[in-house]
Amino acid sequence: MTDAETIARAASGEEAARRTLYEAYYAAAFRLAYLLLQDTCDAEEVVQDTFIYLFRNLHRYEPERGSFWTWLRVALVSRCRNKRRRRRLSLISLEMLDAVGQSPADPEPVSDPASVLERLGTRRAVWEALQQISPGAKDALILRYYEELSYAEIAAILGCSADAARARVAHGKAQLRRLLTAPEEEAACEGGAVRAVKVV
Repeated sequence: MTDAETIARAASGEEAARRTLYEAYYAAAFRLAYLLLQDTCDAEEVVQDTFIYLFRNLHRYEPERGSFWTWLRVALVSRCRNKRRRRRLSLISLEMLDAVGQSPADPEPVSDPASVLERLGTRRAVWEALQQISPGAKDALILRYYEELSYAEIAAILGCSADAARARVAHGKAQLRRLLTAPEEEAACEGGAVRAVKVV
């Protein structure tokens, strides 16, 4: 059964078809919600709310405007942003992301333990820096690099132009660069700063 047939049956109220759609898209929806919210309970709540909304509004779905996943993703990101506005989220470490099995998969296994540790350290630093940048830039970066979307797709989800989506990604990368290079610059300047304080 194709997605179109499943959606038509689900729109008519067939529970089996709705369950099929839910099972087909749940994992991807949860992964994206978790990346945006960094909280398992909040991600689960948003995913459930999104599916409820979609099932109630299946008659509004227009296949010519995009796939079901595209429609779901727009609704999901919108709800994640609303959730984040209502609650200040505590920062979750990358280890927690790994613990629930939602971290982005590495493209290929690395057998060298030193390389694995170095990559984990880098990934942890990037993830923790990502939590400190502005929400709009963070959403754009997650959609671009974790979901691998085009700027046009990001624009459709975030409700902005493709140029604005590109600018948000560039702005987010600039913020990340500053955050990730700041510790190195501080370490390099630390000796001089101490000497300056002593002189004053």
